[in-house]
Amino acid sequence: MGESEGVCVTRFLLMYPPPEPFFIRATKVFYGLSPPLGLLYCAAVLEKEADKVTVLDFSAEPYRDEILTKALKGVDAVGMTVVSTSVHQAAHLVKVMKQHDPDLPVIIGGPHSTLLPEQSLEETHADISVQGDGETVILEIKKALEGETHLGEIPGVTYQTTTGIYHGPAAQGNDSLDHCVFPARHLVKHYVYGREYNPHLRAGDFTAMLTSRGCPYQCRFCSRGSMRLQRYQTRSVASIIDELHDIGQQGYHHIAIVDDCFPANTKYAHELLDAIIKEQLSLKFSVTAARVDLADRELYEKMRQAGVTHIQFGLESGNQDVLDFYHKHTTVATIRTAVHQSVQAGLFTTGSFIFGAPFETQQHFNTTLSFAQSLPLHSVSFLPLRYMIGSALWQHAVAEGKIKATEYTVVADKKRGLGRFTQEELMRYCASAQRAFYLRPAFVHTLLKTSLRNSDMTFIHSYLSVLFSSFKKNGALKEQGGEKSGP
Repeated sequence: MGESEGVCVTRFLLMYPPPEPFFIRATKVFYGLSPPLGLLYCAAVLEKEADKVTVLDFSAEPYRDEILTKALKGVDAVGMTVVSTSVHQAAHLVKVMKQHDPDLPVIIGGPHSTLLPEQSLEETHADISVQGDGETVILEIKKALEGETHLGEIPGVTYQTTTGIYHGPAAQGNDSLDHCVFPARHLVKHYVYGREYNPHLRAGDFTAMLTSRGCPYQCRFCSRGSMRLQRYQTRSVASIIDELHDIGQQGYHHIAIVDDCFPANTKYAHELLDAIIKEQLSLKFSVTAARVDLADRELYEKMRQAGVTHIQFGLESGNQDVLDFYHKHTTVATIRTAVHQSVQAGLFTTGSFIFGAPFETQQHFNTTLSFAQSLPLHSVSFLPLRYMIGSALWQHAVAEGKIKATEYTVVADKKRGLGRFTQEELMRYCASAQRAFYLRPAFVHTLLKTSLRNSDMTFIHSYLSVLFSSFKKNGALKEQGGEKSGP
C-alpha cells in the first residue's frame, strides 16, 4: 500500500480467519465456539460513525474463496484478526483479497499482530498491523486512509509502503474499559455459537462478553499476558449490567464470560454476581476460564443463583511438582476442593489437563488420570503441552536454541529436547486418557445426577457431543499431528 491519496473509506469488511485446519474439520460441533468480540468492538465504533460494516467469521462457517471474494464487492477496507496458529491461513486470505483489488487496504490485529507487529506484516502481506485493542485506533486508521492524518502518528500501528515498514508510537491501550461501546453483536447473529455447551442452540441464542481484559497471573505455558501487553483491567459492575440488559433485549439466552481469568478478584466477582441476581435477568452464563484458588462454595453457589451453568478450570495436572513447574500457585488439594464445591453448587464443571512437562514420566500421566477420575468432573480435555509464542516456556526454549523464533506453536516433543516423549506418544496418551475418563460408569452417574438435579438434560447432550467429537478429533490428530491450543 502506498501513501494515502485521500480515498473515502466508509464500507468495512471485518473477518476472522479459519482456525487450525484439523480443529474445524474434525467435527462440525466445533464450529462457532464464540463470537469474535475484538472485531465486534471495532464494528461498533465504526457503526457509531455511520460506516457500513460486514463481519465474516470463518470459525463459524466453512471457508471458501468464493465467499470471501463475493463479500469484497464494494468494500473500502478490510480488518482481520490474526492468531499465530492461523497465520498461514490469514496470509492466504490476504492473497485472495489482493488478487481481487491490489489497492484494497488490509488491516490486521489480534494476538499475532500484538506479539510480532512487523513480522505479521511480512508474513501476511497485509498493509497495517495493530498492537493492542483495535477499537481504540480504528477511527484514526480510517482518517489516515482518507488522508486526514498519517499512520505514523497512531499509537500501536505498524504499516508498510513501497519503501519499507514503519512504526507509529507505542501502543497505549484503553484507560478505562467502560469507555468502550458494546460489541455489534447483530452483525453475527446469523451464526450458531456455543454448541459445545448445548448442541441444540440456534442462531441468536448464544453470545459472549468480557468483564475484564488480561490476566494478573503468569503461568509458564500461557502467552495471554504478552498478548495483553501485561495489562489487566476490569469493567465497572454498572457497565456490565447495562450490557447484559442490551444482550437480553437482543434476544440472546446464553452468554459465555470469556475473560482470561474469572474471577481474578473475588470481591469484584461477588459484587457483580450480586448485581446480576438483583436484576433478575433471564440469562444463562458459562465461565470459560477460572482458577481453583480464587473462589469458595459461597461464590459458586452465588454463580449458580445468578444463572451460571458451566465453569471451566485449567487444572493442568494431578502432580504437585508439575503444578509448581508451571507456576500455577495452587495445590492438588485446592483443585479437589474447588471441583467438589462447584459441582455441589450445581455447576456443569469442566477440567483441562496437560501432558508433557519436560520431566514428566508415564507415572506422572497415570497420576493425573487417576486424579481426574477421582473428581466429579462432567467434561475433561487432556492436551499435549505446547510451547506457545509469548509464553515463558517458549521464550526459554528459544533462548536455549530448541525452538526457532519463527516457530509459534511447538508440541513438547522428545525429538526437540522438550520432554521425555515424542509428539506421537503424547497424542496417544492424551487420547487414551480421554477415553479412560469418559468410559466409566461412575462418570455417567455423576453426569446424570447433575442433569436431574438441574432438570436440564442438555448436560447429557453436551456430554454425548463432546464425547463423540473428542474421539473424532483425536482421530484427526493422529492423521495430522496437531491439537487445539491448551488452556
